[in-house]
Amino acid sequence: MRQSRVFASVIATSTAGVLPVFLLGGMAVQVRTDLAFPESSQGWIAFGYFGVSALASAAFGRLVERVGPVAAMRTSSIMSAIALLGASTATSMRALLLWLAFGGLGNALAQPGSNALIVAGVKARRNGLAFGVKQSAIPAATLLAGLAVPTLALTVGWRWAFALAGVLAASASLVVPGRISTAGLGADHPDPGHPKSTWQDTGGRTVSAAALSSASAGASDTQVRRGRPEAAMSALIVLGLGAGLGSAMVNCLGAFLTSTAVHAGVGRGSAGLLLSVGSLIGLSSRLFGGWRADTMTRSHFRVVVTMLIIGSVGLVLLSIGSVSAVLAGTLIGFGAGWSWPGIFNLAVVSHNRGAPAAATGVTQTGTYAGGAIGPVVFGYLVTGSSYRVGWLVFAAVALSAAAVIEIGRRMIETPTPTHLARVRAPV
Repeated sequence: MRQSRVFASVIATSTAGVLPVFLLGGMAVQVRTDLAFPESSQGWIAFGYFGVSALASAAFGRLVERVGPVAAMRTSSIMSAIALLGASTATSMRALLLWLAFGGLGNALAQPGSNALIVAGVKARRNGLAFGVKQSAIPAATLLAGLAVPTLALTVGWRWAFALAGVLAASASLVVPGRISTAGLGADHPDPGHPKSTWQDTGGRTVSAAALSSASAGASDTQVRRGRPEAAMSALIVLGLGAGLGSAMVNCLGAFLTSTAVHAGVGRGSAGLLLSVGSLIGLSSRLFGGWRADTMTRSHFRVVVTMLIIGSVGLVLLSIGSVSAVLAGTLIGFGAGWSWPGIFNLAVVSHNRGAPAAATGVTQTGTYAGGAIGPVVFGYLVTGSSYRVGWLVFAAVALSAAAVIEIGRRMIETPTPTHLARVRAPV
């Protein structure tokens, strides 16, 4: 199996997984006008999508370890297609919420499945780029959503955009490879047959080749890892909390940028194009960040903290409300505030190569919970006050995310006595 096939399947499946909620965010003005519901209700629809993802994430992560990433990714694409096609027929806010909640289930299966496929099918020295490609799914989805506004929503209607997206999501299942090769055991890995070979992760820890080979080898879809996360659960929970706060900020950017731009005086079609530009910037920054992460010697978690701090500046600019400030806030918010998730997942996986789906299933629970709660809170802040207040509050949320992830970094990168004994013990 070529690694390019892995990259293609990861971006296709992950994009299909997040497309329902970000397509709604891009065409929010048109959908709200047609179905007659306010910004606060839009937040509840996003809550349904991410809330279901949060509830299912940990369990689906363990499921992926059992059934394998291929089955998980194919199933998730079909589920997303059903959700999108169903949403295109919605005649009420409640019906739209139910269809997007079903799409949230598909997304909860797609993300740990993609993470497991990366670890099993991509050389470790290219994992950063692979996670950058995978996390480009969200900006890719918002790019499509932004382009859908002037091309479909303002011409033939938002329902046709959802229907077309459903067809694209279904086709993503065809891209997923049928089997997983042992690409993960490339020249950059230690020789699994040599008991004293070692590999050093991004946190500076040294682990045995035996443990690594069990994490990377996976000769077929039914023979992938079935272990538990190697890092302490408390550290994963703290990191998940930090990722949740960061995700709340990220999802508000995707869900409310077009509405903010229109409120600032930007035309509806131009607001959709602005979302596309921001998404393209976010996509490029995630790819570049993932590529650079493969050569970084510093802690990846610290890079994430820096990105969140810079991203908060973009939200402050959005709060100003002028056209120029919205443009600048879009560039900074998407360029930095959206570029951290791939590096974050790479950092988590580097400490849990024996069970990447299970580990990221735990941290993704926080990510989805934040993604669910964030737009709801933002919607009520806007309805009850203003966009200015909403963006200022979430700038503070981004800074809080940076602080919590820093705490989690110290927990997961500090070797425990048990870990040191395991590393030093003769193999």
